[in-house]
Amino acid sequence: MSRRALAILALIGSVFAGCTGDPKADTSAATSTGSGGAGAGGGNASSTGEGGSSNPPASDPALTLVSPLPGMAFQRRHVDVDVSFSVPEGGATLRLKQGEQITDERSIDVTTTTGTARLRLPLFRGATPFVVTLDLPSGKTASVEGHLHGGRLVTASIDTMFAVREDGAVVQWGGGDPTPSKKDAPAGVVSLAEGAGVLFALDAEGHVFVATTGQPSFEPMAGLHDITAIAPGGGHALFLRADGRVLAAGPNDHGQLGTGDTESHPGVVEVAGISEIVAVAASSDASFAVDASGVVHAWGSNAEGQLGIGDQDTSPHPEPLIVPNLVDIVDVAAGRDHVLALTSSGGLYVWGLGSSGQLGDGSAGILASKSQPVPLVMPDRAVALDARGNTSYVVLADGKLLGWGQNSLAQLGVGDTHMRTKPTPCLVGGVRAVSAGLTGGAAVDGAGGLQAWGSNTSGQLALPLPPEGPERSSVPVGVPWP
Repeated sequence: MSRRALAILALIGSVFAGCTGDPKADTSAATSTGSGGAGAGGGNASSTGEGGSSNPPASDPALTLVSPLPGMAFQRRHVDVDVSFSVPEGGATLRLKQGEQITDERSIDVTTTTGTARLRLPLFRGATPFVVTLDLPSGKTASVEGHLHGGRLVTASIDTMFAVREDGAVVQWGGGDPTPSKKDAPAGVVSLAEGAGVLFALDAEGHVFVATTGQPSFEPMAGLHDITAIAPGGGHALFLRADGRVLAAGPNDHGQLGTGDTESHPGVVEVAGISEIVAVAASSDASFAVDASGVVHAWGSNAEGQLGIGDQDTSPHPEPLIVPNLVDIVDVAAGRDHVLALTSSGGLYVWGLGSSGQLGDGSAGILASKSQPVPLVMPDRAVALDARGNTSYVVLADGKLLGWGQNSLAQLGVGDTHMRTKPTPCLVGGVRAVSAGLTGGAAVDGAGGLQAWGSNTSGQLALPLPPEGPERSSVPVGVPWP
């Protein structure tokens, strides 16, 4: 077990409770109801009228769910849903519903008959179904159903891959055994996250469980309730509650717990000075949080400029600071010492260590680091991101995966082992979920299958161990669900 894993276990030990092909646009069904009867729409969310034509008549409204793709997984408290619409008359209203509750709505101008709109969806832990309705003043309506997942479906350690099956079972492969198998785990797991040799599991009720290589069975952690996201770093971890508070556990030598000091704190502590947090991330020795107003807070080590405050220094920063020049941020991810931040419009900002091309701005080497956020141009709107070590991933609105950074072990899945300094399409195609790893990556693809790439020295690709099997693969390999 690594020294960092031992460190985090020593500090949180007191909190153990009782332990000694690319997808296209959403094909969700859409319906449209007019005054003369009802018709059902196809994959493009259009509808048919009484005449039964394949295209909607001008008198019927049409509604299409554009992004995110069905079943995509997110580790934050809300996600923006994009729809396109066509109406025969202005003054319509778009509503996003979860069950009977309306969680967001938009009024369409009376002069507008076609266009797009964005609605905000609060994420549940696990399956998050929703319905978008389009209501016209005349009483005509259209609706489209969708579903997303709240939580991380795959996570990659240095030698083992883990995934959450649809029934909540935890699946693992690697670690010396290439055969995918069910891991003994609590029932109803909705999210997994691994860092420094510690594997965290989150269930649908918001309880957190932890396992390590030395203690492979999951044990519950006390002091953690109603958790919605977990962000492990290089030894510490952050836990986001549904009410927007952030808790932390682990080493604090750089102030990465956000307690205002660098003292050791056994168990779980609350990060001071921040509230209404919607997303969290942790790098090797620093921490990051996005609040509901789109501001990014950072604390801990700034040795590589990873706090984004415009300089580098070796002093600890134990109190959350505001990362300047960032607005409308909705999500954040961190690798070893670099950071990615996603805007509400799908743009990307990067900062921190850049020696291996992990910032994606075309630079690499000792002068490539950035101590303040810089924008990164994407070929399309980004909706999700991930980072680990010196690699970065972004998922675009159409589900395509881009990767860049260190690639010596084929951890980008781009068909070779050359470093990438700019976003490059990964050969996995469309994904619902992705995890960057230190030696490879893993994903749930658009069809719900498992894919893995990178090193296979411990069976991480679910292939025979070397020399019978390959040492690595630079193209994604299908992994069977057990």
